[in-house]
Amino acid sequence: MTTSNQTVAGVARAAVLVELNVSLYSGRKQDKQTQATVVANNSANSKKAASVYKNLFAECKELDDITKFRARASATHYRWTMPWSDHGPRLLPTASLMAYKADMNRLQTEFDALVAAFLDKYDTLVASAAFQLGTLFDRSEYPEREVVARRFRMETSVTPLPVSGDFRLDVESEVQQELIDQYEKKISARLEQANKDLWERLHAALSRLSDRLTIDEIGDVTKRRTFHSTTVTSALELCDMLGSLNVSGDANLESARRKLEGVLSGVSADDLRKHDAHRLDVKRQVDQIINAFDWDIE
Repeated sequence: MTTSNQTVAGVARAAVLVELNVSLYSGRKQDKQTQATVVANNSANSKKAASVYKNLFAECKELDDITKFRARASATHYRWTMPWSDHGPRLLPTASLMAYKADMNRLQTEFDALVAAFLDKYDTLVASAAFQLGTLFDRSEYPEREVVARRFRMETSVTPLPVSGDFRLDVESEVQQELIDQYEKKISARLEQANKDLWERLHAALSRLSDRLTIDEIGDVTKRRTFHSTTVTSALELCDMLGSLNVSGDANLESARRKLEGVLSGVSADDLRKHDAHRLDVKRQVDQIINAFDWDIE
């Protein structure tokens, strides 16, 4: 995809940058005493030959639930957005902003409840850790409840996507133009990467469908590959989402999206499992979509 200044300006009107930050209390602590023992017992000549960390809460469902939550929150954030910078903000279509905020608000409520559940039992959990860790237990390594509470934080930030016209610098016009050119080149590269991410998502969904709908003939044995219902529903959800994620207006991407949406319209996983002819017909159409486009997937 080749971008232009007009395309970049259009994207700036159709998308914003969003960033999700979820900070946690890890419940882990470096154990230098045990580390020194490990190094000595293995005759290592460097104190840095090994690193030993201990879980202050060896078995704590409440803390494990919060850790798992962060992964789910990140997955939801990534599903709605496209890559923009190497780290930090991602690109979100303004058309999806309300739905994105609704998901984030729901996750914020869940996060607050999980943290509250952990903090409510914190003193009891510390007491239990004394039995779980044995001689590894050191009460001084456990912060006060109020200190731990401040370690937990979840927040999303939304900022406009800047364009080159935002450069209002009191510098020589030649230097200013150079900065503008550099910025537009960088933005174009990021936009191309964001668009490539969408192509990769669509290609992955198509490839998964094609693979799972395959019927293998091994000698006289017919083997149907298994698949979950979500293989179909997730592909349809992606089609719907790509309609708003395609902020650059990539006509080929929209065409591929519509083709897949048309193939899967009215298709159920149960029917695909029951009827081989229907299954193979859907696979044939999926393969046609794959072969119709230059995916440039590395």
